[in-house]
Amino acid sequence: MNKERRTWGWVLVIVLVIAVGWAIREPAVQDFWKGLSYHPDEKVAQMEADLQLTGTGRRIFAATRPVIEGSSEFNEHCQSHNVDVTLLGCYTEGRVYVYEVTEDELRSSNIVTTAHELLHAVWERMGAWERSEVEKWLEMLYQEKKEWFDEELKSYGDDERLEEVYTRAATKLADLPEQLEQHYAKFFENRGKIVEAYRTYEAPFLRLQAELDQLLAEIMKVKAEVEEERKTYLTGVERLDGQIDEFNRCANTAGCFTSESEFSRRRQGLLSERTALESMRERLNGKITENNGRIEQYRMRQQTLGRLNDAMNSNIELVEVVE
Repeated sequence: MNKERRTWGWVLVIVLVIAVGWAIREPAVQDFWKGLSYHPDEKVAQMEADLQLTGTGRRIFAATRPVIEGSSEFNEHCQSHNVDVTLLGCYTEGRVYVYEVTEDELRSSNIVTTAHELLHAVWERMGAWERSEVEKWLEMLYQEKKEWFDEELKSYGDDERLEEVYTRAATKLADLPEQLEQHYAKFFENRGKIVEAYRTYEAPFLRLQAELDQLLAEIMKVKAEVEEERKTYLTGVERLDGQIDEFNRCANTAGCFTSESEFSRRRQGLLSERTALESMRERLNGKITENNGRIEQYRMRQQTLGRLNDAMNSNIELVEVVE
């Protein structure tokens, strides 16, 4: 009996060891231990609150130990030094790093970036069966919105495509298939708030680009009109100069004008033509001045757009100007 009890005891120990070993390897258990000692600073704590995470979302968030950083620290972690690349966050070696955008109009991008990088961590933790299901839903969504996704993913390779579709669909698209909505709801209590944050920081870019497009169309239209009117004006000036030369020759030739009234009539006609051409010249100069104003507006909006783009680029060193 004692031998049988000892045997069962060893079996229970072995089963317990196996169970503990299995549990330790479980992502949820690992995340619990990783996040147990994590104490976010005030910025990250506020970000966590803004994301409105579920319990699962908070566990993964803590496990990734997010930090929000300025450009120098951020680029040390995310290793991007190309000024032409806009890099706002990265998920590397199990941690989330976010470049802090401080421009008032664009601050909401920090929420979107953090959610995006958190979803990379979620993707990494997915089991094979769940990943297969999610990939099917993402593939269907990609085909439905292929043009939009291709523009978003033009700098990514095929091996990264579905993972990037996964992170962008959750943070930038308001309407998603029910299966994906249910999936993202495991991590975010209000995914719509993240999409709203995306639209908020995207709005000034869209507004400026629309204004630039409208201004450019007006500038090119008026430029074409000015060119045509200038040709008409120069042709009129050349014609008038010829008529004046002819009038002067006639005036200096005896008997060329048959009467004083003919002289006066032709002279008045030339004066009227000159007045009309002068009015045309003034209108043309006015139109050129107005178009130069549009060109200046276009240049200023380009500068504003450039400033906003720079604010979204961790590789641009922003200099505070004091006046």
